[in-house]
Amino acid sequence: MNKMAIFVEGYTELVFVDKLIREVAEKNAVLIQWRRIEGGTTCDRHNFQIQAEGPHAGQGHFVVIHDCGGDVAVKTRMVEEYLLLARSYSEIVCIRDVYPKFTHAEIPELEKGLPLFVPTKPIIVEFILSIMEVEAWFLAEYTHFPNIDAKITVPAIIAACGFDPINDDMQLRTTPADDMNSCYAIGGKTYEKRNAQATVDAIDCAHVYAGLVEKFPYLKRLCDIIAAFLKA
Repeated sequence: MNKMAIFVEGYTELVFVDKLIREVAEKNAVLIQWRRIEGGTTCDRHNFQIQAEGPHAGQGHFVVIHDCGGDVAVKTRMVEEYLLLARSYSEIVCIRDVYPKFTHAEIPELEKGLPLFVPTKPIIVEFILSIMEVEAWFLAEYTHFPNIDAKITVPAIIAACGFDPINDDMQLRTTPADDMNSCYAIGGKTYEKRNAQATVDAIDCAHVYAGLVEKFPYLKRLCDIIAAFLKA
């Protein structure tokens, strides 16, 4: 069985990546397991399952998605697991936001620092940045807004929030999660990371794969990694 491990900073990224994988996987082609890693500094470290992978039906691919509990922890948790994973996994991916630890101007510094002191044999770890937050991808997937509430249209967003999610570069938004909440407020709704499943359910992954990847190089890289893994 071909195996991939993905490390994300929180629940929002976990459910989104899960959907990205299932969107392109053929039926019964992949098993996905969710895990959470906690502790390790002032208390014992625990790596425990939070969702089983479902029934085994001859799937050729297995993905484990680790919720690391914060952007800073993503690389640390991966390094802690690397030697164990390298025995039987073919892909390791780390996904983290830029905000709030880094500014736009500091992105090159972050990109340069992420691979430092990370093993490269037998697996080269892929680092994916969501600039500035994963919600920038959600903002650009503007077709999901009416699925949250019919009042949340692009013209309404432009009038109320002062940006155009279709034509403006959402990577330039400083706090995309706050922007998401402002958009949802148009329809009397709120956006919270802990309730991200409703947003992810509304997102059109076909639009992500067919259009958004051209706007977000790191998102394209992530989608390419997933597609290549599932074809292997």
